[in-house]
Amino acid sequence: MGRKTAGIKLVKRKGNPNWYAEGTLFKRRVRQSTSTASKEEATLILNDIVNQLKRKHVYGEEDSVVDFNAVAAKYLNESNKVSIKEDARYIEQMAPYIGEQPMNKIYRGYDGQNDPTPLEQFILDRAKNKVSARTINYALSVLNIIGNKAVKRWRGSGGKPLIPFWNSVPSIDSEEAKALGLRPKRQVGPISWKEQTVLFNELPEFNRDMCLFKVNTGCREQEVCQLHWSWLVQRDDGIWFFEIPEGFVKNRMKRVVVLNDIAKSVIQKRRGGHPKYVFVYKGHSVNKMNGTAFRKARKRATKKLPSLRNVGIHNLKHTYGARLRVAGVPEEDRNFLTGHKGRMSMTTYYSVPELTKMLEYSNRVCKLDDRLILLKRKAG
Repeated sequence: MGRKTAGIKLVKRKGNPNWYAEGTLFKRRVRQSTSTASKEEATLILNDIVNQLKRKHVYGEEDSVVDFNAVAAKYLNESNKVSIKEDARYIEQMAPYIGEQPMNKIYRGYDGQNDPTPLEQFILDRAKNKVSARTINYALSVLNIIGNKAVKRWRGSGGKPLIPFWNSVPSIDSEEAKALGLRPKRQVGPISWKEQTVLFNELPEFNRDMCLFKVNTGCREQEVCQLHWSWLVQRDDGIWFFEIPEGFVKNRMKRVVVLNDIAKSVIQKRRGGHPKYVFVYKGHSVNKMNGTAFRKARKRATKKLPSLRNVGIHNLKHTYGARLRVAGVPEEDRNFLTGHKGRMSMTTYYSVPELTKMLEYSNRVCKLDDRLILLKRKAG
């Protein structure tokens, strides 16, 4: 038996792990998938459905006519996220499917005729294109962010929320991903020195320099791509660091990136390439590191070392953090070096003793393999 709430109950259908909300309330027939196999999550969605119908019948609230295109445009115009360009790309992908739909009509699953909803069709089409579950889930997370802002922050006429409610869209879990034939989520963890050498030797020069810098500083992908020469500080005592403004950092806090010997060598090698950006390709800034060049290099490297099959750009940041931990660097200092929030103020780390200590810690992760890679590229 299903769980019943005010004339509508949760039921299971043969051959489908997800719960469905079915029944009649206020003379309105409901037959809707909750898109989740979790009874707890399905119950929350069922309650949202009931509350939606009550608001319309009892209080006379009309369905929201604010569509996805409208709230997405507001989100893009007002957001100051570092990764807003990436969000815009996912919004552009979803727009042909749900762009003209009212926000409170957007949900996953199948309708009464067992046809996929527009959002579900988006997921099915992305799955056919061999997109990973992680990529699809990122798009769904952007949709949920927009929906929640429209309810909690943005106001329409009369000071009312831009939309009266938002039913959060469930993400794709591992079981569903397998059923859809989606690529498994890449394992985000450190890589070995051997894996690094094999992979880096397959990379083109501009991509290799970026990866070598990333694995020796723990910078995020966009911090590397957007790195400006004007942010570089070269002290008389030989300590070099980049001072990245808060507007370019994910956690919106100014970041100091101390350069160990390898990272400094990469920067010296890149001088003269571009007046503004440190890392460029054919005279232009690089939008992302995980492009065609990286993927082709990984494919070649995987033939030599199969364990590289699921290695991505973010593994390099984890590698730096893991090597710092193995080298005995305290957690608070690891957080600073990898750009995570810590208890100590930024002012503390600007002091000469602290910068010297950070440089010594960061140099602990250097290895001869990295120097050989640099020398090889210079010789070539």
